[in-house]
Amino acid sequence: MIELYSWATGNGRRASIMLEESRLAYALHPMELGTKRQKEPWFLALNPYGRIPVIVDRDLDPPIVLFESGAILLYLAEKSGRLLSSAAASRAAALKWLFFGTSSIGPTAMQVHWLVRRRDKGEPHANLEIYRAELETLYGIADRRLAEAPYLAGDYSIADIAAYPWVYRHAMQGIAMARFPALAAWMARVAARPAVQRGMNIPPRSDGL
Repeated sequence: MIELYSWATGNGRRASIMLEESRLAYALHPMELGTKRQKEPWFLALNPYGRIPVIVDRDLDPPIVLFESGAILLYLAEKSGRLLSSAAASRAAALKWLFFGTSSIGPTAMQVHWLVRRRDKGEPHANLEIYRAELETLYGIADRRLAEAPYLAGDYSIADIAAYPWVYRHAMQGIAMARFPALAAWMARVAARPAVQRGMNIPPRSDGL
């Protein structure tokens, strides 16, 4: 059994979507971030950074503990044999776009979200437009790639799971998908997957974000 410690954020949803796609048995431990449970000593023993998601694979002895959503995606793909090809070229493509999602789209979108919240609270948000422009650049890169192929690595893979939960929140980011038609079509294809629909609602959020 895999234990998932998570909340319905962009990074958290990466793990829940992959667990649903992988068909591996898991138990959810909701980590409502406003309670600061993720900063408590017991959780810091799992992830010293104090952030979600974290998985604990108790199928192994001793159990394997993983944090960092990209590492979790890669681990679950290899454990389940799903959504990461063993063929060299296809695997390389998936890893390339996986890290594009985890090292470029995710961190940039996170900055936009944080600054939007500051703006909405009337707090300083001087760099919002800089980060939003960078995120639009990244969406443009993805859009050009998706004009060539239905998914980032050609076939649906963990690369798409890494990017989707952040692109999904484009409206909050103040970015119109009309500028990125291939990206918008990709979003619709990914959103139609039942495992994605389930994973995006784990754990449920009352604010619809």
